[in-house]
Amino acid sequence: ELGTVNLPTSRKQYLRSIRRSAEEQIDLLEKGTDSNSSDFYSYRYLATEGFLPGYNFPRLPLYAFIPGEGKTSQFISRARFLAISEFGPGSLIYHEGRAYRVTKAKLPPEAHGEDGSALATKDIHICPECGACHEDEVNRCHGCGAHMAGQTPIMNTLRIDNVETSPAHRITANDEERVRQGFDIQTVFSWPRKNGRVQVANAEFVRDGEPLLTLQYANSTTISRLNKGLKRRKSQTVLGFNINPRTGYWEKSADEEPEPDLPPDKTRPVRIVPIVRDRKNALLFRFKDPGRFSPDTLTTTQHALLRGIEVEHQLEQGEVLGEPLPARNDRRAILVYEATEGGAGVLTRLMDDPEAVGRVARAALELMHFDGIDEAVSAGNGGLLKDKKDTCARGCYRCLLSYFNQPDHENIHRDSAEVKQLLIDLARGRTVPEARAPRNGASSPWLRAFENANLPPPDAQDVRSVDAGGEFVWSGHFVRAACRPITPDMAAEYSRKGWELVSLPGAPDEGGVPQRLVDLLGG
Repeated sequence: ELGTVNLPTSRKQYLRSIRRSAEEQIDLLEKGTDSNSSDFYSYRYLATEGFLPGYNFPRLPLYAFIPGEGKTSQFISRARFLAISEFGPGSLIYHEGRAYRVTKAKLPPEAHGEDGSALATKDIHICPECGACHEDEVNRCHGCGAHMAGQTPIMNTLRIDNVETSPAHRITANDEERVRQGFDIQTVFSWPRKNGRVQVANAEFVRDGEPLLTLQYANSTTISRLNKGLKRRKSQTVLGFNINPRTGYWEKSADEEPEPDLPPDKTRPVRIVPIVRDRKNALLFRFKDPGRFSPDTLTTTQHALLRGIEVEHQLEQGEVLGEPLPARNDRRAILVYEATEGGAGVLTRLMDDPEAVGRVARAALELMHFDGIDEAVSAGNGGLLKDKKDTCARGCYRCLLSYFNQPDHENIHRDSAEVKQLLIDLARGRTVPEARAPRNGASSPWLRAFENANLPPPDAQDVRSVDAGGEFVWSGHFVRAACRPITPDMAAEYSRKGWELVSLPGAPDEGGVPQRLVDLLGG
């Protein structure tokens, strides 16, 4: 009993409050309704943790414990991607007429190191071109092949599952301003792997022979969302929040209020970056030349495509969501993912059907209050689009604005000439999937030659390449072998994208497999 232990009275009171809170949470869990709609249904928990394959329960959300008087304590839940900001450190939660402040992260046992004071954090590396996430230091991005050398990693990320709150008896103007400005949230992704190889389908979107987009799709893509700190923090290079590694309580940061030297018996806080993860079906649109478009054009196009997908496939708003990559202030790609559990199954159609993206672009133009769409598409001229009567200026909730894109409202401009022309180009183009190479060597004698040289089979055989006359692709090694002589300009272009390009002779019997290709593939 605490009464027999020689501790200061304040320390005993603190420990009693911790014990009382834990007992209330255990009692709340044990007396919860045991039904398949309950968040604490045993089979649902086991299924979401992967112990019961075939059970299609939604992934468990994040919980915040709301203390109450007597038996009125309860849990409230939010979806993971929403909770990373709504349940962020120091956030205010308004519940049943009262305000509560998030004061503590519930750290699971696996979050602690061997000594119990350190946290098992991870450093992640983010590709500056496409926003792909890597937990290990790599030379090239697994998503686009861009060089990763010299990129500064995000240090000390830690997965947060559940939090605790305390009643907020006094709210200052500074608190309200902090809530208004919010957190600096970044979204990243990682393609799934099987036997060490990336499992992703590739395609190009081509208009009049000119590639506009690179499309990549994968099921069960790992999407992560990081809370890098307050938007109003003093130094934008200092990421994350201070946390007590033993108790999980969030500490005040140095730029909020200077802290005195910690007493010897108090654990020093460490700085972490909270992160949440989920797996979704995802499609990545990478622009071939994003620098030619303004940020407003890319923002408007992102939400036009999302709304076009919803209209074309009769989806509710929020079933398909998108994120700009690699960051909101540096848009080069659009990650579209199916937000509903199990997925809506529409993103694969955009890859498999050559005309699907074009139909989505047309649906977006119709939604954006334009007439003369057929004439503009036929002529390839966005200037032929005409506004309907009684339309909006830059955007409205009947066209592109929605609850889900509120942070981008000021950057949406539906009547931009650049936006209209880009959507017309998308409506005129076609998706060309990357052809998979047969494993029996029937399509090219080179496949048999690669097999005889003990080289791994190529991931794909690209027979559409105009410059190289056909290529064999090893995406895991970032190597391409071209069947025609390679010009210096071609070699420089592929090298800039992170690929090694090897020239093959006219036929295998004219010199065999080049030794450089053997060295690159480790044959």
